[in-house]
Amino acid sequence: MTTPTQTIVNTPTLDDMIGKEIQLFSKNKVGQEKQAGTLVKMLQGKGFIHTDLISPKSKGSTATEELFKWVKTQTVAGFPKGAEALINMSGKAAGDKMIDGRNHSYWYRQPNSVVGAMSIQLKNQEVIDAEIASGVSKPNARTRSPEAIVKEGIGKVIAKMQKAETFDLGDMELDDAIQNLTLVLNAIR
Repeated sequence: MTTPTQTIVNTPTLDDMIGKEIQLFSKNKVGQEKQAGTLVKMLQGKGFIHTDLISPKSKGSTATEELFKWVKTQTVAGFPKGAEALINMSGKAAGDKMIDGRNHSYWYRQPNSVVGAMSIQLKNQEVIDAEIASGVSKPNARTRSPEAIVKEGIGKVIAKMQKAETFDLGDMELDDAIQNLTLVLNAIR
């Protein structure tokens, strides 16, 4: 006989201040999604493909040094005043200086992080467009098919497993797990 599990209720404090922050987050999230869609359409209209937003020093990039530098420069121009100067400092010179409540380490990584996010958005739209063109998805599709999402996820899992120095699978061998996942990956249409 099993006993039912009892849910423990959490009772956080609800007030106007947290309500306003939730409202602001919601407004920014919806606005960001709309702006991302606009940006992707503009990039596609100008002939960009997602690999143009990968560093030319990285495998799979189609970007020139000039193109990638231009995109990063435009990205940094959208940051708060003072962030660019902080990015260009060494960590030691930056010390504990903060811009918008964030330190050098944060701002130093942001140009590549933001460009990487744009590349992902563009890649996702390319997949959607290809699925529409092939008839896999309806013409008004706004997301990738479940197959595309799972295929990408399994690919990432395999890559992580292959890079891991150790990976505990109990009685299963790592090579067998990778082989099985690869079979599933290859079966997805």
